[in-house]
Amino acid sequence: MATEPRTSTLTKLFHGDSLTGERSQVAYVQSIPEFLTAPEPITWSALDIDDERQAVGRKKAENLEIEIIFTEEQYDELKTIEKAEGNPYWFIQLPEETSASKKPLTWYFQANIHVGMSEIAIDDMLKAKITLYRNTAIEESKGFPTA
Repeated sequence: MATEPRTSTLTKLFHGDSLTGERSQVAYVQSIPEFLTAPEPITWSALDIDDERQAVGRKKAENLEIEIIFTEEQYDELKTIEKAEGNPYWFIQLPEETSASKKPLTWYFQANIHVGMSEIAIDDMLKAKITLYRNTAIEESKGFPTA
C-alpha cells in the first residue's frame, strides 16, 4: 500500500558512536541541506563529432551545514563530540508516516563535526550551526541499519 506524499516536518537527525548502537536525536533542527547531489560531469569531445558530451564523473567532497535551535545540554553534548575528534555516525530519518511499514527511509554516514554559532540578530532565536565533514559514502536503509 502506497502512502501519499508528506511534509518534511518530523524528519529527524541522530548521531551515535556505532552503526547499530545507541543513538541521540539532535532536536530543533531548522533544515537539512541538499545531501544527495549528483557527481560532477566529465566533459569530452572528439574530432568526428560536432558537440561536447558528458559522462558521470566524481562527486566532490561536500560538508553539510545544519542550523539548530539548541538547549544548553544539547550544545554541550555536541561540543563534547567535536572535542573528542571522533568519527560518529549521523542518521537522517524521514517521518514514520512516509512508510507503510513504519520503517522510514534513513540515510547514514560518518562525519566529523564542528559546532559554530549562526548570526545573532534582533528578534531571532539563538541558533548553532553544526558542520558535518562527511568522510564516508551516504548509505540508506528502511529504518535504522541493523548490521
